Amino acid sequence: MKDIFKDIMNIEGVHGVIVLSGAGQVMLSQFSPPYADEQSRLGSIDWTNFIGELADIEEAEFVFDRRRLYTRKTGTNFFLVALDDLAPVSMVRLNCEILLPSLDRLKPGRKLGKLFKKRIF
Repeated sequence: MKDIFKDIMNIEGVHGVIVLSGAGQVMLSQFSPPYADEQSRLGSIDWTNFIGELADIEEAEFVFDRRRLYTRKTGTNFFLVALDDLAPVSMVRLNCEILLPSLDRLKPGRKLGKLFKKRIF
């Protein structure tokens, strides 16, 4: 899982990434070490209302006092990136464009190993 988000997580100012299913389940997530405690809080958040409001929105950026949340719809899933207020959103968008085709194939409960399994003929 660390390799799939490596390019996005290496962007300065990115604190974490979350992949949510259309039903509001956390499918994948990764946070930088200073924000590792956020990973444990994800299970206690009810994402269904948030997902319901974003149902018709393809891409959005939420700006708060010192943080931003970039969201992107990926078929039936949603990809969220937690950013600093000065993080380069253009780099995040570019890396999301590269990553999204592999995220479209994810289904809730599916393991990443199956996604990247090499076929030997």
